[in-house]
Amino acid sequence: MSNQAELDQLANAELERLQRQLRSLQLELRALLDYKTKQVKKQNHLISGLQKEHQLLLTEIITLEGGTHAKKSVVKEKNLSTLQFHEADVQRNLQTERINLWELEGHIKKIEKEINGLRKLEVPDSCYKDTICKVQKSVVKLENRLDVVNKKCSDVLTENSKLRDVINHMLQDRAKFNDMWQIMVTQYNEGKKYIMDLIDQSTLAYDQREELCNKLQLLKDRSENDKLMHIQEMREMQRRLEHDAKLQKFFDIKGQKRQNPELEQREINKKIAQKEAFEKQLEDYRGIIDRMKGLYKEPDTAKLATQFKRQEEENFALFNYVNELSSEVEVLNDTTQELTDEIERQKADLLEKEIKQKTESLEYLSEQLEKGKSQNNAAKEKAEILDKRLHEMLMGIWEIFKQLACDDAPILNVLSSKTSMTSHNVKLFIGVIEKRINMTISTVHIDESSNTILAKKDRVPKFNVKESAKRKK
Repeated sequence: MSNQAELDQLANAELERLQRQLRSLQLELRALLDYKTKQVKKQNHLISGLQKEHQLLLTEIITLEGGTHAKKSVVKEKNLSTLQFHEADVQRNLQTERINLWELEGHIKKIEKEINGLRKLEVPDSCYKDTICKVQKSVVKLENRLDVVNKKCSDVLTENSKLRDVINHMLQDRAKFNDMWQIMVTQYNEGKKYIMDLIDQSTLAYDQREELCNKLQLLKDRSENDKLMHIQEMREMQRRLEHDAKLQKFFDIKGQKRQNPELEQREINKKIAQKEAFEKQLEDYRGIIDRMKGLYKEPDTAKLATQFKRQEEENFALFNYVNELSSEVEVLNDTTQELTDEIERQKADLLEKEIKQKTESLEYLSEQLEKGKSQNNAAKEKAEILDKRLHEMLMGIWEIFKQLACDDAPILNVLSSKTSMTSHNVKLFIGVIEKRINMTISTVHIDESSNTILAKKDRVPKFNVKESAKRKK
């Protein structure tokens, strides 16, 4: 029914629009026809005048062709040619206007056909009034249902707003927790980075210490070998020195001159033998020097001595370097011990800080939980008080409804035979009470006929959606 009513309204609106368009087109056509008839009359009059002038000009041309008025005839010929061109333009304009009139007549016939078709589709007044009444009733029902749906929607929106507040509060807690967590993570990363730097430094120092220890061990072994060789050489030189001292003492004793020729002869022979031994030893030394020259490939003895001295100096420098490295190793060991102690101390401080931060965060969260519980309890108490007041108000409205003996037929139509009063359908009962009060006031103060009373719009409870939305706001 509602679709049929909408179609009827659209058809009526379209019919009115086409009628207005038809009237306007008829007026335009009438004005255009009047204008064109006047214009055609003027053109016909102008054509007849031009034809008369043409006849006159022809007669004048005939009379003046052989006379003295040749120049005038030429001028008149030129005027005649211009008039002919003007006549051709007028004929073209007339043809275009006739074509436009033909097109307008076609449009008018088309619009008349459409109007006749719409007239065939017209609806009688009785059916139209019945459809309007049905539409009004359906509109009232739909408004009541819309009001109920708006109430439910408002309740859902209030619950959504509460949930949104709770969600926002939880999001704020989550943001705070994320900030604290980010701070703790950054601190943990910084501490971890610092510890890794210390570990890298300690490993580098340990590797350097190992390398230096290996070098030091090599130098110690080399110095020990040199020491043993030096001790052996010193023992050999001491033995030789003692032997030389004994020989010197013996030679001193034996150097005393004796008058024994045999003894002298033996001494001479001994000296000769000793000289030979010395010469042999000298030859041995020279052979050793030659072998050294061949080994070092240096023929000059002075250069070989300087090289030996330089080698001794290098050995002494290496010995000093080994001593410095050993002292540096001791210093590095001390620094490594200090760094390990510092790492342990930093670990203890970091662990203490983490425990402290965790305890603080747990205390803060427990405080927030207690605060939320207290707020929740207060909100529950407030909701219970409001529910109690709402129940009292509903009971008072129900008492008024019963005392006024109101008709609950509209409520039954809307609520499907469930007349229990709730916070969602209380406006229906209030509307029925207002209708009953208005009806009693109208019956007391105004004396009208039954037809007018039945035709009043106040007989049907109105629930305006816009006014209900404003009240909710």
